[in-house]
Amino acid sequence: MMMSENSLLSIIEKTRQEMIELAQLYGYSNPNVVQCSQLLDQLLNTYDRNTVKH
Repeated sequence: MMMSENSLLSIIEKTRQEMIELAQLYGYSNPNVVQCSQLLDQLLNTYDRNTVKH
């Protein structure tokens, strides 16, 4: 099931905010920050595949 573009953008923004907050608390190399960054990468790749016309 494919999620709507608006839903995906909302999740991307929440994940981005979470990553920023974690990085401010623990630093950029903290495993939780890296994991959140990797999730954000996956979400952005999904958005790109589903919405950008190449």
